[in-house]
Amino acid sequence: MEERSHRVLIVAPIGRDAELMCTHLEAAGLLCEAFDSVDAVCTTLQEGAGALLVTEEALLPDVTPRLAQTLDSQPPWSDVPIIILAGEPFDRPSRTFGDLGRRTNVTLVDRPVRIKSLVSATQSALRARERQYQIRDLMETLEDRVHERDRFLAILGHELRNPLGAILLASQMKDEDGKLDGDHAELIERQSRHLTRIVNDLLDLSRLVSGKIVLKRQIIDLADAVQQAMETVRAASTRHKVAVEIKPAATPLPVDVDPVRTDQIITNVLTNAIKYTPEGGHVVVTLERDGDEAVVRVTDDGVGIAPDRIGTIFELFAQAENAIGRAQGGMGIGLALVRNLLHLHGGSITANSDGIGKGSEFAVRFPIAAPRQSVAEPERRVVHRASGDGQPRRIVIVEDNADVRELLRLKLRRLGHSVDAVADGHSGVTAIVDGKPDLALVDIGLPGLDGYEVAMQVRRSLGPGVVLVAVSGFGQPEDKRKALEAGFDEHITKPADVTDIENLLARLPPRLARDHA
Repeated sequence: MEERSHRVLIVAPIGRDAELMCTHLEAAGLLCEAFDSVDAVCTTLQEGAGALLVTEEALLPDVTPRLAQTLDSQPPWSDVPIIILAGEPFDRPSRTFGDLGRRTNVTLVDRPVRIKSLVSATQSALRARERQYQIRDLMETLEDRVHERDRFLAILGHELRNPLGAILLASQMKDEDGKLDGDHAELIERQSRHLTRIVNDLLDLSRLVSGKIVLKRQIIDLADAVQQAMETVRAASTRHKVAVEIKPAATPLPVDVDPVRTDQIITNVLTNAIKYTPEGGHVVVTLERDGDEAVVRVTDDGVGIAPDRIGTIFELFAQAENAIGRAQGGMGIGLALVRNLLHLHGGSITANSDGIGKGSEFAVRFPIAAPRQSVAEPERRVVHRASGDGQPRRIVIVEDNADVRELLRLKLRRLGHSVDAVADGHSGVTAIVDGKPDLALVDIGLPGLDGYEVAMQVRRSLGPGVVLVAVSGFGQPEDKRKALEAGFDEHITKPADVTDIENLLARLPPRLARDHA
């Protein structure tokens, strides 16, 4: 098929013209095929051609409409070049060429023609045709991307509607006093965190594809990373009634990794195993050294993977198709994210399964670290809500979304803090400068003055005498860098979690502004 797309079709019905032209063009390295008539070449033209070389005497009035019809059937990207060897001066009117010229790219060459000129004209026509093939390939790629986009939007809509539906139903389960019970409030929180994970995974995958993720490496014991991931998934395993067991390695497994991304990798794999293991099932996490690699094997007795799906399980939007269908949910981006993050670390992941209903095993591999420094102690992430140091703080919230502002104000007040809340940048500067709080939570996208300008004006008035925290829906490294340059001390990506705020407050001495005064 590729040869057909680059061959020159020649129609020269008189004498040995076709044979001679083929000889000279083939000597120049071009593929040729000769035909006796335009009718014959029209059938072949639909199979693909690089160019059409026709003598004028072949373009009889009764066959030219057939050629015009064939040219009209070309796909939108195609404009097959035609070289017509004319047997009369150019300034004389032609009865056929104009009709063809309106349909495709026609070049007239007067005879007698020099061989070099004929070869050069044909090569130029083939180069133009090659450019058309490149446009065709680009159009096909763009069409594939459109299909991928539509598929992504369909899956995203499904996965967002599930937690949103649960949140909506739970919010409507109020008693006669308009209050929610603890179970429904916990459901709303759990589904909201699930939504946050979906958004975070999408953003991380986008950053991976664009090459914007930078690893902050340090040597850690892989066992510590597994223990930390276990703490994260413990609630999910309890909720799904799936037992998770760890089989530690005989020796430490030092790896040179980004601890945050490593936790993300292992947590994703564990979450995936728990999600696809039915109630009463088991997940076993085995740590071992295999040559120069540290391996985490996650084995489950869950739904398994069909043999023809093993090769695609790490592709974007891939999801196990089995008897339980889509009941477990998931966008199919978690394992794609894991594979890409492992690739950045020089690691890999493989999947094995004996088939549907026979469980699965995922092997995550990291290179063993060279012994150049001691293993760092892991930074234990707080999974449960922090209680702070029990001391009330003065806090200013600057947020233009009324619902977020009011809910955050009420929650922090319930925790014993004194809270003022304003809705725009100008009011925020006034509230912070006049009130001199311990902490100010400032949205970036504010009316009047944006959050960056608020921070700069506060710093000019108070210096370091207040802790400023940017609260933004933009959480890329560039956004965090910009916030720090504007004068913020910390950056929290929306949705703001009260746990994060409480952890931050717990690290501050009371009345910090007074200490700096």
